[in-house]
Amino acid sequence: MVALVVVALGFVNYRFSSQFPGGNDFLARWVGARFWMRQDASPYDPQVALAAQQLIYGRPAGSGEDIANFVYPMPAMVFFAPFGLLDYTLARAIWMTLLELGLPLLGYLGLSISGWRPGRLMRVVLLLFPVIWYHGMRSVIVGQFAVLEAVLMIGALLAIQRREDAVGGILLGLSIAKPQMPVLLIPFVLLWAASARRWSVVIGALGSIGVLIGGFVLLLPTWPMQWLQQLIEYPSYTELGPPVSILTSLLPRGAGAAAIVLGGTALIYLFWEWAQAIGKPDRWFQWTCALTIVITNLVAIRTATTNYVVILPALYLVFAVWDARWGSGGRSLVLGALAVLLVGLWLLFASTVAGNVESPVMYLPVPVAALIGLWWIRWWAVRELPL
Repeated sequence: MVALVVVALGFVNYRFSSQFPGGNDFLARWVGARFWMRQDASPYDPQVALAAQQLIYGRPAGSGEDIANFVYPMPAMVFFAPFGLLDYTLARAIWMTLLELGLPLLGYLGLSISGWRPGRLMRVVLLLFPVIWYHGMRSVIVGQFAVLEAVLMIGALLAIQRREDAVGGILLGLSIAKPQMPVLLIPFVLLWAASARRWSVVIGALGSIGVLIGGFVLLLPTWPMQWLQQLIEYPSYTELGPPVSILTSLLPRGAGAAAIVLGGTALIYLFWEWAQAIGKPDRWFQWTCALTIVITNLVAIRTATTNYVVILPALYLVFAVWDARWGSGGRSLVLGALAVLLVGLWLLFASTVAGNVESPVMYLPVPVAALIGLWWIRWWAVRELPL
């Protein structure tokens, strides 16, 4: 039955991909993978970006438009290279199917980490919710790798919780495919693991990172410098900074300085929480990982609303505490929060979208709500006491 559902889902996605061109986030990576696999060309070559622009716009990109650079580090080719061998429509359909399967898997991982055992109906809701809420569905439509990246990150945390340390370390190492998402999580996990003498986590993570980077340097020695060049170019065709800068933009003046102060304060606070969590048991560690993921998305120099799928497990941790502490009242609160997140985000998008460009306001609700929720439950979540 599962196989039939997956095949049916893939067929529907193929029909969708045939009738509605798009998936531009995936397309730029597919073009890079196709040139590398079929022509042995660097995915960072300007001609590769030009080919992607021709597919997206039918012409070279104009001023202010996405120039469709590959922009990912070469270790991401572990995931993209096989798709470069396929026709784009088929590749996109399979990619969309993977993302659609990855979203409920992410919900399952979040439930598992929290230790929450809700009733059957609530479990169904929590597994379907990641697919239909704004950030999940947008990720599927544009073909964002963030879904698979989130599965790697949260899968690593679940493996560490279950003391499958080598697996956790390897998954964490693979997450460098999209480094802006785990940029703070990786160092914290390694510090905590070292303090707990969980050396298999450290060896697995650093070993897999070393193999990925070293292996691709052997295959394409110039990729690190070419990738850095594309990172330098990235701000030239993207306008939004970190979400904290969107918050401070409401100030009448001094918004830039206020954003730096607010972002710096958030990082100092996060590092203080790291210090508190070092040497502590798993519950404290998992709460701090959730906090790290949320703050990363608030202060990252460049993020995307599709990246917010990785915040889902943090929300589920909050919901688990609500349920455990307040019973039926907590479950009612959970259902209300899910309804607000589902309907509210879509209404906010519909009322603020300009053409096909989402408003900066879409960057604020989820990380801010998750941060408040994590602060709310901190006392119960970090203690080895019954919730």
